Amino acid sequence: MNRSKALIGLACAAMAPASYGSLLVIFNDGSGLSAEAEFELLGAGDEVQIRLKNTSYDIPLGFSNSDQLLTGISWDAGPLGFNGDANITAGTVVIGSTSTAYFDTGTYGPGYDVSGEWGYGNMDGTGALPNFVSANAAQGTPFGGPNLDGPSNVDGPQGGLVSSVDSVPLGGLGAIQDEVIIHIYLTQTLGSIEELFGDLGDARVEFGSDAHFIQTEIPAPGVLAPLALAGFATRRRR
Repeated sequence: MNRSKALIGLACAAMAPASYGSLLVIFNDGSGLSAEAEFELLGAGDEVQIRLKNTSYDIPLGFSNSDQLLTGISWDAGPLGFNGDANITAGTVVIGSTSTAYFDTGTYGPGYDVSGEWGYGNMDGTGALPNFVSANAAQGTPFGGPNLDGPSNVDGPQGGLVSSVDSVPLGGLGAIQDEVIIHIYLTQTLGSIEELFGDLGDARVEFGSDAHFIQTEIPAPGVLAPLALAGFATRRRR
């Protein structure tokens, strides 16, 4: 390789977001509901991409159309509780590479911006851990973007993720089948993706509006298979 090509290669590498590795987390508690989330640390260590997918293989008896939707993911950065560590400041949500969204305004394919149906937060409450991304309204700040389904605010669970398996009819709810790519910006830089999960070392997904939660321990660096903890369910409503 000549000098000019080498310099061009260095310039391109400098312009591309740096990656600090990825981490795949599996959520499965035997209820039939399950999910997976792949976290990747980007940029200068202050950007995170989350590939979130509803992998449910069954719907628990008695669940309604909205309960089956995967509506959020959360974690606790830094010391336990709401401490202002590595907060989310902004971000975007787009449809996954093999997924399709069905909303009042139409059908949308891979890469389409659905940020208007999602929001973020950095506080305790509502069943989510302090740092969260969610299609539900409670305590969330909207990412912003076009309104694709229902009222103009983030009022979930429409906009959540439905599994690719046969499920309860959606009953008019807008939903995405079955994956989104979330890109968020943080107030602090991290040295590795594991640092995102702080002292707790867990992540939690939500189905419906507080219908069911599954919490999973984040694998330590070098551990190949994530360790799944027993999930917990609640029927509390907002």
